[in-house]
Amino acid sequence: MNLRDLINSLRVKPKPAEQLSDEAVLGFLRVLETVDKEEITCNELYEHLDQYVEREVDAKDAAQIMPLMREHLDLCPDCCEEYEALLHVVEESDTHTSN
Repeated sequence: MNLRDLINSLRVKPKPAEQLSDEAVLGFLRVLETVDKEEITCNELYEHLDQYVEREVDAKDAAQIMPLMREHLDLCPDCCEEYEALLHVVEESDTHTSN
């Protein structure tokens, strides 16, 4: 590309941006929320563990909605043990209330 072509390309007005879907916007917001924070502590996980388990039981993709939680659970055996225990209790209570 020569200098004249470069200058002409800069003069062309850009096309209007396409409308993003709500899902794309939500995904972008989730990424932005994690930019400053690459990981969570055990205490932070415990604060939100019930929400994570409820999403799992409700067949929502908790790992996609709360990726830092899933990552921490994959790396921390103590938290994973708490998660599995809570998940078991919630699943059992749902089974008993369904019958």
